[in-house]
Amino acid sequence: MTVVVTGLGAVSCFGSGTGALWEGLLGASRRPDPAPDVCGLPARPHLYAAPDTGAPEGGTGRTGALLATAVAEAVAEAGLTPGDLGDAGLTVGTSLGDIDLAERPGETAPSPATHRVTAALATRFGIGGPGQTLSTACSAGAYAVAWGAELIETGQADIVVACGGDAFSRVAVGTLERFGLLDGECCRPFDADRAGMVTGEGAAALVLESAASAERRGRPAQAVLAGHGWSCDAHHPMAPEPTGEQLRRSAARALAGIGGTPGAAVLHRAGVALNDTVEATAISEAVTAAGGTGGEVLGYAPKAVMGHTAGAAGVFGCVIATLVLRHRLVPPNAHVTTPDPDCPLSVPLDGPAPLPRPSVLVSGTGFGGNNAVLSWRAAA
Repeated sequence: MTVVVTGLGAVSCFGSGTGALWEGLLGASRRPDPAPDVCGLPARPHLYAAPDTGAPEGGTGRTGALLATAVAEAVAEAGLTPGDLGDAGLTVGTSLGDIDLAERPGETAPSPATHRVTAALATRFGIGGPGQTLSTACSAGAYAVAWGAELIETGQADIVVACGGDAFSRVAVGTLERFGLLDGECCRPFDADRAGMVTGEGAAALVLESAASAERRGRPAQAVLAGHGWSCDAHHPMAPEPTGEQLRRSAARALAGIGGTPGAAVLHRAGVALNDTVEATAISEAVTAAGGTGGEVLGYAPKAVMGHTAGAAGVFGCVIATLVLRHRLVPPNAHVTTPDPDCPLSVPLDGPAPLPRPSVLVSGTGFGGNNAVLSWRAAA
């Protein structure tokens, strides 16, 4: 069964809406202002904050509020009615849920259990079909989109709202600092001297729909999900398996739906040297095994300008892939002084590059070796 995208939503450090996201990605040299006093921490260059989207509702925290904003935009663009949503599915990728509720000083807060965010979204929007919360670390968003597609492919739902979100966590930021994973200046995923990630927050959403349902409702398809695959390294709680065997396996499954070399790859690449190298190599090898060449693929790493948004990252990747297909452009990569000589993909630097072929691969990886890869192609 063919799965298409009929609605997009996003809230990021660039502002609320997919329009703000796209303009921010095109302005690659821009560095968001450091977030002031976020989660009890002083302003610093590796905290890229999303705008205030209003007071959370129904006992949710900041993650729930960000997700509600992104989902509202996607639902509106897809033209979904309450009747449509009553039978729709919901998949949510988040690492920590409403963690801010548990980190407020001097307050006794309910558990930030991730499923609470999903329940609150379902209640707010009247989404009555099958629901699932995915918390596979930083690949959670990519898993949420793929799981949503499976609900449609297996006939459990005609429409699924697939989304992901995470807000800043004081504990998480402190832990990343202690592990030495944060770059004190900016994120430089394609630079030979990259020194770590920056942290971001936000939420993104897609309305997935069977092609038959979209046609029946008279809604145009913005992109087609061509394939998806997931795997687990089973190697280390934090570090990727050095050969990238399982990520390559996921990429091969996703590529099978394209039937050729993708025009671009929206990478998980976050500025951590080993992880970045393993990811780019695995994807290039999967493309080569499918009869193409890694150098023909335009690699793009959005975390350089929007930060690592944890459980939202994979959904952001899919939203960006849809925008790339819509505009037939790949945004330029930011903060590259000395290009990484070990990257086998082509890397646009000086400005937006024309998309050479109407297909885009999206890669998501996470702690615990959780991998999810999806491929998208332009709608006919």
